[in-house]
Amino acid sequence: MHRTRRRPLGHALLACLASACLAGSAAAQVGFAPGDPPLPAAAAAAWAGAVEALAAAVDSPRPWTPDAPAWRTALIAVRGAIEAAPGHPVPLRASLRTHVAVGWWVRAVAAVDALEAARPEDPWAEPEQRMPAPPGTLLEVATEALRGYGFARYQAEDREAARAAFARWLELVPDDPDAHRWFGRVLFEGGDPGAALPYLRRWAALRPDDPDAAYFVAEAELGERVGVVASAAFRRGMAAYEAGDLEVAATAFAEAVGAAPEYADAHAWAGRVALETGDPVAAVAAFGAASALRPDDAGLAYFLRAAELERDFGVEAGGAFLEGLAAYERGDLAAATARFVAATEGNPGFVEAWVWRARSLQEAGALEAAEAAWARVVELDPADERALFFRNRLREQLAYGRDADPEVAAAFAAGVAAFEAADLATARARFESVVAADPGSGLAWSWLGRVAYTVRDFEAAATAYARAAELLPEDADVAWFAEDAAFRAAPEAAPDVDPDGGADPDPDAEQP
Repeated sequence: MHRTRRRPLGHALLACLASACLAGSAAAQVGFAPGDPPLPAAAAAAWAGAVEALAAAVDSPRPWTPDAPAWRTALIAVRGAIEAAPGHPVPLRASLRTHVAVGWWVRAVAAVDALEAARPEDPWAEPEQRMPAPPGTLLEVATEALRGYGFARYQAEDREAARAAFARWLELVPDDPDAHRWFGRVLFEGGDPGAALPYLRRWAALRPDDPDAAYFVAEAELGERVGVVASAAFRRGMAAYEAGDLEVAATAFAEAVGAAPEYADAHAWAGRVALETGDPVAAVAAFGAASALRPDDAGLAYFLRAAELERDFGVEAGGAFLEGLAAYERGDLAAATARFVAATEGNPGFVEAWVWRARSLQEAGALEAAEAAWARVVELDPADERALFFRNRLREQLAYGRDADPEVAAAFAAGVAAFEAADLATARARFESVVAADPGSGLAWSWLGRVAYTVRDFEAAATAYARAAELLPEDADVAWFAEDAAFRAAPEAAPDVDPDGGADPDPDAEQP
């Protein structure tokens, strides 16, 4: 506690004040508050001696402790004044201030009790002239006594005595954030988070920028929801995880799950530790339990899938596959391809990894490598519809790429990829660049017509398909779409009418 050094009262002033107190005739009496009775005549000398001893103690060198000579003398003098005037508030105030000044908390709290008994209607009435130490109003000194005593008992793990002291502190100053803080903490740490929450929330309201307040509110809410055993175990697990001790973390999270099987976060962190320690079977069980408790949590669903992949295809292959997907989603085809290749090398029977290896290679323009990857997919799963679809597109790309300039072939491949990704504006631009560079490519003109047809620009589709039909006279589908697009482009044509009365072919199935 910070204390301000006071100048000693001169001997003449001390004598004057003491005589004024004893006579009861001075307007300003040391330690007297309005309404205090006069001191008994027999106590006059004792009180004068106490005043003088206190003034000398305040001017003594630090540290201020009960064993320091000046303060030991002051404590004895104050006790003598109390004995000379039992129950009188003036020496009791001196006792409170003196014991707080030296940090003798149990005696300070006893003085608080005595003052409340001596002046029950107003125990904290402020004297017209305060005793010289410690600084602050009498109420502030009383709350400091309760705070100091309560914290001393808290450190000694005497939580019951600490709780009682903090409760009295809170009664004296109901809006003191520190009183709410320590009373709430003692309740929470004593295993009653529900009782602690109102005090911790009040602390947070009084100090909204205090991160400790927000932390303890969250912890108490967690403790109320899952129980103190589970919440304490979870905190231990998190501390161990952050310190890199995964073995201790796993044990703590398992304890939290055992104490609160409905605790989704404990299951999730148990799963995460299991993944990081190479135990995908345990990870699947943990993430499965967490996902069942929170079925709409996308993060849990992701980790469950990761654990299942590692369980089914191996830690290295499963991890590489997920890394490949992440790279693909951020548009890094080179990195994605490398990770999908690693996944298939880690587990040659991993069909999904082969599919994504083939797709990324195809989109990157590595057509021959992609064709080999698709062949592997079909070998592993002959019924895989993705392989059938993408291999058809790949064959078109290969057919074009073998006869064209490499840059034009790359533009054609990019157009096909954009069309498959439903980026029709990009697809149209790519195919327009291809036919501009290679106007004799019936395949490129048919794709340009297909894009225009898809966006219902039938005039452009008719033009592109007509050119494709000239260049590919044996292709019946191209001829049909050229005729249909021309019909739909005509001003008098009704929308969606088949000129020959037959069924429209599926533009996504057979046409080039």
